[in-house]
Amino acid sequence: MRHCLFIFLFVLSGWNAQAQSNSYSKNLEAAVQLFDKSQTKESYELVFSKMEELSKQAPGEWLPAYYASFVKARMAIKKMGNADALADQAIQWLNTTKSKHNSDEVLCLESLVYSAKMSINPVFRWKAYELRINKPLEQVMVLNKNNPRAYILKANILSKMPALFGGGCKDAKPLIQKAKLIFDAQKEEFTTMPHWGRPLLAELVKACPID
Repeated sequence: MRHCLFIFLFVLSGWNAQAQSNSYSKNLEAAVQLFDKSQTKESYELVFSKMEELSKQAPGEWLPAYYASFVKARMAIKKMGNADALADQAIQWLNTTKSKHNSDEVLCLESLVYSAKMSINPVFRWKAYELRINKPLEQVMVLNKNNPRAYILKANILSKMPALFGGGCKDAKPLIQKAKLIFDAQKEEFTTMPHWGRPLLAELVKACPID
């Protein structure tokens, strides 16, 4: 009898674990789909709320923290509130992400987050954040040469930097071209893994037309 009870409890615990896993996956998919469509402050806040809850639900998973950090960084860049406070929150969630996972995608996030912090006052902050913005991208280009997000982020920085300081479309174009070639070779399909970049690439191509 005890043996049968043990088997029943073991099977039940397995079912519960599977149900929780399925729930997490479905909720993450829905949250990422919302993230992909977000344009307004309200929609970004909703995405953040969902990612924060998922991070609590599955503390070992890195993607909810990743997206939570990304949302705060994007809100800071778009000035959807107190930009400094939003950027600081993005940094906190970046650190949470790094404690769970380390990859080329997290390095891209790191560059983006510190770009958000720098962009609040670029004239006075560039020197303080230059290394934190550029070094992760250099590491990505060594770790994974086929990650288009590294080239997009670097091109975005160069395109907005005065030519006097080594920026401008001339230096950005080869990176834009590289990112476009990588994206063109990839099938566009939904995934919960980081896949952002195409809209920003389109903006860069418009600002710095490539041959």
